[in-house]
Amino acid sequence: MPNFSYKATDMSGAKANGVIEASNEANAINSLSRQGYIVTAIKAVRKKKSSSLFPLKLDDLMTFSRQLAIMLNSGVNLASGLEVLADQEVFSNRFRKIISNLLISIESGMSFAEALSNESGFDELFINLVDAGENSGTLETTLDKVARFYESQKKLKDEIRSATAYPLFILVFAVLMVIVVTFFILPNLAEAFGGAPSGIMASLLEVNQFLSSNWILVTIVLIGATIGLVFFFLSNPGKRTISIVLGIVPGVKKIRKNSALERYCRTLSVMIGSGVDIIKALKLASRASGDYRFEKNVDEMSENIKQGMSLENAFTESGLFPGIIIAMVGTGERTGQLDSILEQISDFFEDKVRTSVKQVTSLIEPAMIVFVGIFIAFIAYAMYSSIFQGQQSITGGF
Repeated sequence: MPNFSYKATDMSGAKANGVIEASNEANAINSLSRQGYIVTAIKAVRKKKSSSLFPLKLDDLMTFSRQLAIMLNSGVNLASGLEVLADQEVFSNRFRKIISNLLISIESGMSFAEALSNESGFDELFINLVDAGENSGTLETTLDKVARFYESQKKLKDEIRSATAYPLFILVFAVLMVIVVTFFILPNLAEAFGGAPSGIMASLLEVNQFLSSNWILVTIVLIGATIGLVFFFLSNPGKRTISIVLGIVPGVKKIRKNSALERYCRTLSVMIGSGVDIIKALKLASRASGDYRFEKNVDEMSENIKQGMSLENAFTESGLFPGIIIAMVGTGERTGQLDSILEQISDFFEDKVRTSVKQVTSLIEPAMIVFVGIFIAFIAYAMYSSIFQGQQSITGGF
């Protein structure tokens, strides 16, 4: 179905805008009317391209937002800014092509938000913020907020990646060691015995023989299982499964919870501060959180707010937010500084995520070393027990 870009007002007179999918313009207007909107302008836009399997790099999005914001603040118009950025080697070839496509769309009469919606890779948060910035005449300010948002996300991801680099190295080393021992060392040990090994060594050699004889089938099964798991974990049931499983691991549970709250509050802060409708902001924040519980409760929260409930009470009713967030959100609503308060909350939980990651990795590192040691001890035991049993059988023969 085609997409329609619209501008409307709600029953209180507040302005709203966005993109809606419908079979035709009349159905789009009817759908918006049922949501309580009075449509003032609507037009069809090209269908958004299918999403790429490879998302846009966070570095590209961050740099693009920052440089374009600087250019617009300096008085450069949007088309000229995009033309300059399309030639910058700091971006990947794929992203430079996307910028060129954006320039073509804008020169053909599209708004910046509509042009972004036609390119795969740009998320709803980016598109809606740009749309709000265009309609309010503060695009450069909005792009600056977008840049700071992506910079914050990248900084946190880089710190987590750095903290987990050593444990991952130990894990890869352990897996490679298992492969080397299974396929190369064990067969040589069996030949050294001069007879048929028994006990644990015999079982290990049977596994080795099976894998060696059926390595093509095993490889196909592993690849198929990996692809199947990837698609499953990308689906809604898979996301719920991940959330449930990781939610019972003490250290990881704390990190996931704080990380979801950080992303939720930071996204909501940026959206509200840019003038995006609160209902739309809640939906985008719930998706950005990466926790299915927020997505599950967003419709109920939105309905409560539509009926006049404050955001503080809506948060309380959801049962998803700790008391400190609820209290600070209430303060933000009463003082008119909700976006600023939410940003402070997100900074607080970002620090908690950093601390938790350092604590967990500090425990994982020695645990991985112990795991490698146990595996080496197991192989040594299997080897010496087989040698001992072999010597007993030889001695018993005399």
